[in-house]
Amino acid sequence: MNLKLNKLIARNFKGFKNYELETYGQDINVFGDNGTGKTSLYDAFLWVLFGKNSVDQATFDWKPLDKLGNEINHLETEVIAEIEVDGKATKLSRMTKEKWTKKRGSAVEMFDGHTTTYKIDDLTIKKKEYEEFLATLIDEDLFKLLTNVSYFPEKLKWQERRQTLIDMVGDVTDVDVIAENKELEPLKELIEERPADELKQLTEQQMNQINKDIKTIPDRIDEVDRGLPDISKLDKDELLKDKVNFENQIEKLRDKIAEVKNSDSVIRLKTEIAELRTYYRELELDHKEELEKQLQDILKEKETTETEVRETNAVLEEIKGNNSTVERAVSRKIQEAKELEDSRAKLLSHFYEIRDREMEGFEAHRTTCPTCGQDLPEAELLNIRYTYEKEVEAFNTNKDLELKENKEKGLAIAKHIETLKDEIDQLNSGLRTDLKVIADEEKDKERLTNRLKEIESEINKVREGQNPFVETEKAHDIKNQAAELQRQIDSGQSNVDGEVDEINQDINKAKDYLSKINDQLGEIDFHTRQSKRRTELIEQEQDLSVKYGELEQRLYLLEEFTRTKVNLLTDTINSRFKLVKFKLFEEQINGGLKETCEVTVDGNNYSTGLNNAMRINAGLDIINTLMDYYATYVPVFVDNAESINDLLEIDTQLITLSVSNHKNLRVEVA
Repeated sequence: MNLKLNKLIARNFKGFKNYELETYGQDINVFGDNGTGKTSLYDAFLWVLFGKNSVDQATFDWKPLDKLGNEINHLETEVIAEIEVDGKATKLSRMTKEKWTKKRGSAVEMFDGHTTTYKIDDLTIKKKEYEEFLATLIDEDLFKLLTNVSYFPEKLKWQERRQTLIDMVGDVTDVDVIAENKELEPLKELIEERPADELKQLTEQQMNQINKDIKTIPDRIDEVDRGLPDISKLDKDELLKDKVNFENQIEKLRDKIAEVKNSDSVIRLKTEIAELRTYYRELELDHKEELEKQLQDILKEKETTETEVRETNAVLEEIKGNNSTVERAVSRKIQEAKELEDSRAKLLSHFYEIRDREMEGFEAHRTTCPTCGQDLPEAELLNIRYTYEKEVEAFNTNKDLELKENKEKGLAIAKHIETLKDEIDQLNSGLRTDLKVIADEEKDKERLTNRLKEIESEINKVREGQNPFVETEKAHDIKNQAAELQRQIDSGQSNVDGEVDEINQDINKAKDYLSKINDQLGEIDFHTRQSKRRTELIEQEQDLSVKYGELEQRLYLLEEFTRTKVNLLTDTINSRFKLVKFKLFEEQINGGLKETCEVTVDGNNYSTGLNNAMRINAGLDIINTLMDYYATYVPVFVDNAESINDLLEIDTQLITLSVSNHKNLRVEVA
């Protein structure tokens, strides 16, 4: 696409009252003193296209100013651009005018914003259609990139510059990079799984973590060393032998106690006592079952009655809960009705106040001149009276409206009060019905409760009439037999107890020795575990150091990969330009690489080492290449062109803006 500017007309735009710039699609040079409007031409061209100025501002001072620097109002600002796109002529127009309106009751017009009219070939269209038409010609961002010599090197972030260049030449593949530098062969499989930049980031994270882990290990080893017990005087094998000996000794002593306690006569007597106790429990259970059988029917009635009491309580709780909710609702509605009555009373009072309101008489108006005191002329008196009558008419109309509104509000409140009263009556009716149900349920509850008391009395009478098994003659006989057997055991028990006590003392001594042995064996085991842990930490430190070295080597290769890739990419990109070269990375102090995108000329950075003339030529060189890449050619404006003697040739329409002593703009064909 090839776009040329044939004519630009600026009317009431910035310092232009009515100015025409004719280029006929040719390169031109515009000369003029400071303030004559050179930059305004560029602003006007961008404004008619995108509504912005040359520094990409949508809000700027585009209106003409008077000598005091104030905006001149009630003017139409219009810019017309006659362009040629691939040989086809098109006229574009953007016209903005102020909107002034009179507020109700005011005789003075007030500024109320702007309206903008868009035209293509003199046909008025909507803003959206205008923008869509321009979008079919060229993207706004791309236009700024191609028409402004400083946009690419100064306005774009370095990341955007870098990506634009990569998009233009195509990125270098990982396979190309490794093929260029055989030293990078070990990265081939790794890069197949993960991109190089992600792999580099992951490697650095892993190295940082390993470094942190390595730094903690000496403290952990020192902690293990401080906790090691002194076992230099302990022999584990001897301790284990002693442990077995004392355990065997304790077992033998316990066997001896069992032999003492379990002589034949004592065992026989204890067996007989155990059999008597079993027989006693069986008889006691039979006796209890007989008693329960007698109570079965009456207990069943008790259970049924208790169930009915619980059900009655549940019904009562539900009804009472509902009543509480209804009572609260009634209370709220009564309060709401009272508040409405108060509002109604206030409305009625206000009604009488409005009704009695009167307009002051005409006599209260001045009919004489406030300065000289003479009677006003008849014509002015008629005008005053006419105004007064209009005021009376407006007063009465407003009064009628207020009375009507007051009455409507009063009727609405009265209707709402009646509705609330009906709702309160319905709720109270339901409460009275529920109170009757509650009374009936309370009577049933009282009847059932009384019956429960009667049943409890009957149960007690049945149980009091029966003797427990412990009081029966059979129970007394069994207890007497067991007591006699126990007396026979006790008569020979005193000698056994003394011997058992002596054996237990020997067992306790053996346990004390065994406890000390176990403590010493525990210290040996703890020392062994901690020593093993110390060895593991040392091995872990060695493994981490090896791993760190491997990662360090990988990081070196990844940085070499980046360096190789950037060199390939830089050579490819720089081959597209005549004057400028691009620096796509910077060497760091630590030997690493930092991505960047700096424009250079003869090794000098655009941002710090070039004068204005060289910057302009650098921008033209960049635009030339980008226009070829995008196959899009648009007019290029070069401001401050007086600072350069030899402009770089460019394959599109060039418009230079130069400072001169001319008080009015002078245009020359280049």
